[in-house]
Amino acid sequence: MAIGYTAGNLGLHAARRERRNLVLQLLLRYEAWLDARENAKALYRLDDRELADIGLSRADVAGLNVASWQDHLPTTFSR
Repeated sequence: MAIGYTAGNLGLHAARRERRNLVLQLLLRYEAWLDARENAKALYRLDDRELADIGLSRADVAGLNVASWQDHLPTTFSR
């Protein structure tokens, strides 16, 4: 009888762990998205001369935004 309970508890524990990992992954992706968004906003606030000083153009900034959201797509939809 104790063996049945132990096997059931192990299965439940593994499901909880997977759920926690999924939530953690979602939170980390959200945090990365917020960081990328804040960085893009800071770059868009710079004028063309300031962007040239750091070796970027407006097209480079727009390209960074395209790459950032596509990196979070599932592998079947990503580049």
